[in-house]
Amino acid sequence: MKWESIKEMLRIFNLLDTLEQQGSERDYPIGWEKVHATSCAQIGRMLAEKKGVEIEQAALACALHDIGRWFTGRQQGHAPNGEEHARQFLADITMEKAVKEQIVQAVINHSKKDEIGSPLEEIVKDADILDCYWYGDVIEKPFHKARLIKLLGDLGIKSEEC
Repeated sequence: MKWESIKEMLRIFNLLDTLEQQGSERDYPIGWEKVHATSCAQIGRMLAEKKGVEIEQAALACALHDIGRWFTGRQQGHAPNGEEHARQFLADITMEKAVKEQIVQAVINHSKKDEIGSPLEEIVKDADILDCYWYGDVIEKPFHKARLIKLLGDLGIKSEEC
């Protein structure tokens, strides 16, 4: 992992620690948000390598995808609610404006798992659903299940649970 990636994950953890100290009621505990952000970043790296997408960009997009939920504490509408928070987080990072915009769009669109988006958006959607599945979430929505089955097949992983 590049030093910049470690630095950004530490920024994410510090942000989450600050939000946890605010003590708001949440749909998901901050501990889960840290685990999920980290796991999704790693899955995103793997998927980006496989699909020929810039690895560090994918890792950052995957790590940030739930930033809307971090701030609101709520699952409902968290993807579009992440837009401004993602823009603020990315403002301090040196990267092309177009790359930042691709990451923001991946955050906004990651919950639209029944739609096909940009390659980066697809990586974020796949990393999210795969991570949740591997941590034991029951995947019930038909289009989520279809995405998971296809992804597992693409990765050569057989699962009887799907």
